[in-house]
Amino acid sequence: MDIFAGLKFSEIYGQTAVKQAFVTAIQQGRIPHAQMFIGREGSSALPLAMAYAQYAACLNRDGDDSCGSCSSCVKYKQLIHPDLHFTFPIYGGDVTCDDFMPEFREALLADPLLTLSGWFRHIEAENKKPNIPVRECRNIIRKLSLKPYESEFKVLIMWLPEYLGKEGNVLLKLLEEPPHNTLFLLVCENQEFILSTIISRTQFTRIPNYSFEAIADYLNTHQIASGDLARNAALMAEGNLSKAIQLAGEMVNPQFDDFRQWLLDCYQGNIGNILSNMDGYTEKGKEGLKLFMNYGVHLLRSSMISRHREADPTLTASEAEFVGKVARFIHIGNIGEIYDAFDKAIFEIDRNGSVKLILITLSLKLKNCLRMAEPARTI
Repeated sequence: MDIFAGLKFSEIYGQTAVKQAFVTAIQQGRIPHAQMFIGREGSSALPLAMAYAQYAACLNRDGDDSCGSCSSCVKYKQLIHPDLHFTFPIYGGDVTCDDFMPEFREALLADPLLTLSGWFRHIEAENKKPNIPVRECRNIIRKLSLKPYESEFKVLIMWLPEYLGKEGNVLLKLLEEPPHNTLFLLVCENQEFILSTIISRTQFTRIPNYSFEAIADYLNTHQIASGDLARNAALMAEGNLSKAIQLAGEMVNPQFDDFRQWLLDCYQGNIGNILSNMDGYTEKGKEGLKLFMNYGVHLLRSSMISRHREADPTLTASEAEFVGKVARFIHIGNIGEIYDAFDKAIFEIDRNGSVKLILITLSLKLKNCLRMAEPARTI
């Protein structure tokens, strides 16, 4: 995945305001020793933390960015600088992140928008429980007690501190009274799962999700997807650039025509037609079917919303016309049941249920829901 080729701010897509704030703080010497970057998956929070650390350590800063060519930048770019340390979710208790460091470097260099599921898939541990064990916490204390080798700063980037659990209490004193010129950069997705004692010892920076327009533009300009395909992927990604790239790769073609015909067959009770098209649905595969259903939920949600306000401007002309027509069949009396039916179908697909049985069951449920009378309004 070609998100950027190094760790310079200019090589990270978007997030202009955040990058400028980081640059200004470092130029003015306002570098808090413990910072928490809060950004949902696919927001580039981890790449921004790495670029921040590289800029702080750069020996020849080029205005608003690191130079990318000094000895410090070269080592940062390869993730091998002796004063750069990483902590991240692993599995097992009698291990440290050092035991997984070669694999982590490989995964992160290949995909700077690395996700937890992608990381555990890389180390073939998808069925393992992620955690940051107490042994890793003690290893952090040991490493950071040493003076910097080459740089002005010794940096620890902790990715997903949510997985510290109560073991994080071991680090409280270090966070509150760190060794001189030690930087803690904690990159989290779910602040509510982090110990309050850790949160109180850090300074926050919130990394916003990417906008629909930014994601669609990225997919187009990087030739990952174009036109309706890019728009559909951007819509379903909901601000997650990593997810949008994945979705665009899985979408052989835009889903609109397939979903429109399927919903029409559901409403008409044309099960024979659905059965005759079953091969096309099964060929989508597990992830493709989930994508198809999530896209459908998005359109039906837009139909419900369009009853009360103007159509979603991110829809194509064909989608907007379809949403307007379907809106008279979607109302407060059936939208909840429709959501539940799709959620159940997606859950069963994840559990490798029979695609044919899942689709027929969902189709019959949609037929009944779409024909359900709208409840009478009360004054």
